[in-house]
This record gives sequence, structure tokens and C-alpha cells, in this order.
Amino acid sequence: MAWERKLKSPAKKRQSEASSRSQASPSRLKGVILAVAVFLWPVFYLFQHVFPINGVYTAIGNDFLSLYFKHKVYLLANLAGMHFPLWSPSEAAGFPFYSNPFAQACYPFNALLAVWYKIFGGYSPLDYQLFTILGLSIFAMGLFMWLKSINKNIRAVLFATLVMSVSFKVTETIRFPNATHNAAWYPWILYAMTKIVQSQSARKSTLYGALLSFSLICLCTAGYPYFAYYSIFLLAPYLLVLLVSPLRVRLISADAVNWRRAAPALLLAGIAAGIICSPYILGVKQLVSQATDRGGKDLAYSTQHLFGLKDTAGSLVYPPAATTEGWYFFSVTALLIILCYLFGPKLTSNEQGGGRDNQPDNFTARIFFLVWFVLITYITYGRDSYLFYFLWKFMPGFSSLRVWGRLNIILVPIFAWMLSLAYQKLECVASKTKIASNDNRPPTGGFIFVLLASYAAVIAVQMFFYIKGVYGAEWSEYFKELNPQRVLFIIYGCAGAAAVFFILLISRKKPIEAAGVQTFMLAALVFIAALEMRHTGIQIWSHPGRAQQSRIQIDVPAINARAFFFPRTDYYGTITLGPAFNAGIIENWYYDRYVQFLKRTEGEIRARQQLLGVLDGRRIYFSEAIDYGTVQLYLQDAWRYKDTGRLVSYTGEELKWEIDVATTGYLSFIDNWDYGWKAWVDEEPAEIELLFGTFKSVRLTPGKHKVRFSYQPELFPAVSEKTTPNGFLGNPPKNGS
Repeated sequence: MAWERKLKSPAKKRQSEASSRSQASPSRLKGVILAVAVFLWPVFYLFQHVFPINGVYTAIGNDFLSLYFKHKVYLLANLAGMHFPLWSPSEAAGFPFYSNPFAQACYPFNALLAVWYKIFGGYSPLDYQLFTILGLSIFAMGLFMWLKSINKNIRAVLFATLVMSVSFKVTETIRFPNATHNAAWYPWILYAMTKIVQSQSARKSTLYGALLSFSLICLCTAGYPYFAYYSIFLLAPYLLVLLVSPLRVRLISADAVNWRRAAPALLLAGIAAGIICSPYILGVKQLVSQATDRGGKDLAYSTQHLFGLKDTAGSLVYPPAATTEGWYFFSVTALLIILCYLFGPKLTSNEQGGGRDNQPDNFTARIFFLVWFVLITYITYGRDSYLFYFLWKFMPGFSSLRVWGRLNIILVPIFAWMLSLAYQKLECVASKTKIASNDNRPPTGGFIFVLLASYAAVIAVQMFFYIKGVYGAEWSEYFKELNPQRVLFIIYGCAGAAAVFFILLISRKKPIEAAGVQTFMLAALVFIAALEMRHTGIQIWSHPGRAQQSRIQIDVPAINARAFFFPRTDYYGTITLGPAFNAGIIENWYYDRYVQFLKRTEGEIRARQQLLGVLDGRRIYFSEAIDYGTVQLYLQDAWRYKDTGRLVSYTGEELKWEIDVATTGYLSFIDNWDYGWKAWVDEEPAEIELLFGTFKSVRLTPGKHKVRFSYQPELFPAVSEKTTPNGFLGNPPKNGS
């Protein structure tokens, strides 16, 4: 009866749901295990960078220690003391800390590192390497989750993830930890965007919207503005794929989308991240606009470190021929599989795509990937690219960047996407699986022909570069000891080609259909691809055999208090972790006004060292005037006033000073000015004027005074692309020089 059926229906429904849950549990558990394995893969691949053997490990070189590590120790020491540092008094005679990209001060993961610092009593270079490789793990897991959301062939997803997450462009970035953590969030953003579009409920859209917002926040605050800017060239085309129905259907097999639900989730996630990050982004923009060579519109600066056709060919098949700044080698094995995908016979005649379980193999998808690759590559050619000139002239912010070969980091997720489809196509050919019900079983002869023709081109390029001794700029200067490794790219590339050829040849006689055999095929190809990359990829910018160092712990308040009268150093470098603060600089960074001051005073080094406190640690001067053309003339005025008062307190971000003067004049604090600096005289706001165009001065009348300088940057600083003739933004203080 009808009423009996109604009573039984809920019971049957619950039974069906329980059965579905029991069937889904092993699949869900398998997914978790695979995700964990993917997360740990970079740690295993770079185990010598993570686990000391007999007290030694492979240390990351280049800027890792001298630039990034010191900033991280200083940050964590402050955070562990429950203080967020705004100003860095120990580098370049004073420089902002919170908005300095090298400091990565606003990155959310710093909270975990501060706990680590507190628990383990400091922070070591090895700790920092572990944190850096954590970025690779985040990237690998994000790549896995994103590809799995658009390709249901888990073996294809695994192959693409495991290969691309340790490709040369990825492992090369670990010398820049901030860059590694910037790139780590690319695939998570793509994943969140995809899941929002695919979501079937408001709850899921909200959940993935929160993930998108968090990922965008991490991208913006990870501390490598180049990679954050580059994301435009990744996310804009991907958003186009999601918005344009024919592209969406052909590339990610998603047809029906509830845009009333998806559009607000995408928009609100972006707005929320923008609001949260805007103070930091504006602070960075204001800082960069004042830094030397970073103001933009300098074509010579923007086109430094060229990347060209030779570098592209080297990146694809023979890395020693390419500049390391832009290479992205991901094994000849993977490259040949992609070429078979792009130029091999089409597997399906179904123009509407292959559905959710089988990714489409169509002309539109292949052309889309090729155009995307060509456009990104063409931009990196700099002065040899008309597209580069167009963007340099018209795209906001583009002209402020250089080393455009680094844009190739964008190609890593693009290649990963392509590689997952390519591997799926290879597996379909090897197993003779039909993509659609109306298709014939895929022939292997055409694929073997494409494979052999492709490898013939690859080996020809490799042999030409090898025999002619063609090297990239960095290879010939920094990596000569790796010359014996060059031949391994040819040998292992041959092994990879042979493996793919063997798979296709065997499948002509007997399809590779058993799951166990397909898993073995996956493992073998991953192993060969890893061999192709690892012999050189893990040694670039690294120093094997570094002895394990103890953790560094510093007392920032005590250092600041001691440093005020401690002699500064004057060397090529950045932040210091002791009382000997640095007045030196590094190339292409720090305030342009301070850099220009150093250039103008190269003829009076001794006087300049006196002014900067290099000789005796002095920071405070009193003089009747500050409009002198030379340091020597200024010092002659200042030396008449030996009693410059006494220090009340100094925190690095705030100076309290007492002085009794007999005449009208200027109290000068030899510490760089920035827009966030404010001054008070006897608790009344005072105007800051500039000594030599860069140091802070306030005018005093005769009598006793309490002077306070405090760094209090605006939450939303005003930023303009236009600067005054003196190079200042907005309304700078009066220039006394």
C-alpha cells in the first residue's frame, strides 16, 4: 500500500546512505593517504636538506642566509616577545621592517614559527630550510588537490604532481624562501576557484570561498612581490576558462554552473582578502616606490638578466644551456608525454568533451595550452619581445620589475595541468581504453611515430648544446663543478624515451589494463623523471656538507638599548642581529635618497663614517643649520656643540631624548626618514626636516626640551606612481641639503 511504501522509504534511504558511506570510506582513506604522501614527497626528494647525517646537511646558499634568514630571526624574536616590529634600525641606517618584503612580516605562518622559536629556544638555518621545504609540500599538495578536482584519473594526477612539484623552477626557488611560499599558494587558489564553480550548495561555496580568501592572503603576504604580481598571468586566463562555457566544458568538463551562488563567493573572497591585505600591500608599494631602481620606467633595469630562445630550449631538454633565473626543466620523460598529447592522434570524436570521468582530448584544449605557453614565454624575452614592450608601457606595475625569466614559475601549474591530461592520454593508449562509447580503440602506431620524431628533435638539441659547450650565464660562473653532470641529462633522457616507447610497444600486443601493472608503469615513469632531475636539481645554489648550527636566540630590546652608542658597521649587507647596526647597503635596494647620499659623499668617506656612527656610535647631533653641501661642513658646525643631551629611552622604533640648548638650531637623529616617522618637542607635534635629504631633524629654540621620534606608519598609506623631482611621494619634509 502507498502508506506502507512511505514508511519503508526512509528506512531504505538510510540503508542506502549507510551503504554509500561504507563504500566511500576506503576511497576517502585512500585519498587521505595519497595526499599525505604527496605532501611528504618534497621532503623525501630533498632529504639531505632536511635531515642531517652525522651532523652535516646540504645547506641552501645564495641569498638564503645573508638576506632572508636574518630577517626571519629578528621577526621571530620580536613576535616571541609579543611585539610586532615596524622599523628595522639595524640595516641601511634605518629601514621599514613590516613592509620590507624580505621580512615576510605579515605572513600567517609566522605565528607557528614564533611558537617554534619559543619552544625550542631560537631558530637555526636548518629550521628555516625545513620551513622553506614546507612551502614545496604546500605547493605539491595544492597541485594534487586542484588537478584531482578537474581530472578523475588519479594516476595521471599523481604523475603530474610528483614530477612538477620537484621540477627545476620549483626547487630553484628555495634560495628565496619567500618566493617558495608565494608560489605554494598558486594551486590552492586554482583549487578553491574550481570548487566554488563546481559546488552544489551554498555551504560548500562558502567553505571554498574562505579557502580562496585565505590562499589569496598568503599569496599577498608571503613576501615575494614578483610572484604575487605574476599570478595575474595565471589566474586571469584560468578565470576566463571558468567563465566561458565552451572553454570550461572542454578543459575541466564542467557544464552547468550556478553563477548566482558561485559569483558572489568568488567576488567576496577576493574583496575580503583585498581588505585584509591592503595595509600591507600599500605599505610595500610605498616602500618600493622609494627604493633605488624600483620606481619603474627604467627599461635598462627591467630588461636585466635576459631570457631567450636558447634558454627556452635548454629549459625543456638541457638545463645547463639555460639561465637558472628562468629555467623549468621537468624531465625529458614528461616532456615527451606532453608532446604525444599535443601532437598525437586525437582519441575522441566527441566534440562536447569526455565527461567528468574522462578529460577531453580536443583541439581547443591543446591550442589553449600552446597559446598560454607561447605568450608567457614571449613575455620573458624582454627586449626581444614586442609584447613585453607593450605591457611595460601600459600595464600598471609591470615596469617596476626585472629578471622576467622568473615569470616562468607560472608555467609550472600550466605544465602540471597539461601533463595530467597527457599522462591520462598515454594510459588510454596503453590500455586501449575508449574515451567515449562511439570511439574506436586508440591506435598506438601514430603515438609511436610522434614519440620517435619528438625524441629525435630532443636528442639533436641536447647533443648540439653538449658538443658546442653552450652554457647559461649562471652555470658557467657558479656551477662549473656540476659539468660532469651534463651528460646525465642525455643518458637519463634516453632512458625516459625508451621507457615510454617500451610501454607503447608492449601495449600494441597486449593492452596494459591491470591496475597493478598501471601502478607499476606510473612508479617507473616517476622514478625515471626524478632521476633526470635530481642529480643536478638538488645541487643548484646549495652547499653539501654544512655542519649543523645551533639555534639563534636574541634579545631585541637589550640589543636596541646597547646599540644606540655602539659603533655601526659599513659593509655590503642587510640586517644585523647584534648591537653593531649596519649602515651599508646591497645593490638595487634601500632608499634611493640614502643611496644617493652615499654616492655624493664617496669623496669624504671618513667624515661620512663619523656622521653615520661607524667611528664612535654617535647618532645624535645638534647644529645651527642643516643646509650644508658636504658632510665635513656640517660636522664643523655640529662639533661646536659637544653636549647634545641624554638618552631617555630607545626601542628601535621610538627615541626619547632630552637636551638643553643655548641657541636656535636643529637636533638631528642619524636614522633614515620614512612617511611613518613623527616627531614631538615637549609633547607638541613638530615638523621633521631632512638632513642631507634622508636623516631626521627637528628645529629647537633655546632652552630645555624633550624630543620624541616615533615610527607610526599609516594603516592605509597614500601611494602614488608619480614622484616629485626629488624622488619623494606626496609632500616630503623640507630638504636641508
